[in-house]
Amino acid sequence: MSSTLRTALSATLRLGLGGLLAVAGVLKLRDPAGFAVEIGNYQLFSALAPYFAAALPATEVVVGLGLVLLPQGWRRAAAISAGFLLLFFAIAVSSAYLRGINIACGCFGAVGDAISWLTVGRNLGLLAAVGALLALDAPARGARQPS
Repeated sequence: MSSTLRTALSATLRLGLGGLLAVAGVLKLRDPAGFAVEIGNYQLFSALAPYFAAALPATEVVVGLGLVLLPQGWRRAAAISAGFLLLFFAIAVSSAYLRGINIACGCFGAVGDAISWLTVGRNLGLLAAVGALLALDAPARGARQPS
C-alpha cells in the first residue's frame, strides 16, 4: 500500500473515530443524570453508574480529540484508549442484548435507539476500525523510535 493511501486512510479513520467519540461524549455530558440511568439499565455495575456517567463522557471527549489533534506517538495512545473504550462498550451492549434486556443503548445520550444486533455489529465494526487504525499507524519494522 502506498504511503499516501496509508496516510489518507489513517487520517480518515482518526477523524471519523475521533469525531464520533467526541460528539458522543459531549451529548452525554449534557445530561449526566440521564446517562447514569442509561448505564444502570444495563444491570452490570448499577451501583457504579453515577461514577461511570461522570467519567465516561469526559474520557470519550479527551480520547476523541486526542485521535484528531495530538502528535503521532500520542495519537497511538489515544487509539489504544479508544480500543479499550469500544471493547468495554461492545461487551456491555452484547451482554444486555444476549440477556434480552430491552433498553436504549445510551451511546449518544438520550438520542440512542434500543439495543439490537445492529448495535452489537456497530460496536464490533468500530472496534475493527480501531484495529485498522493501529495497523496503519504502526511504526515500520526496524524504524527508530523517538526517545
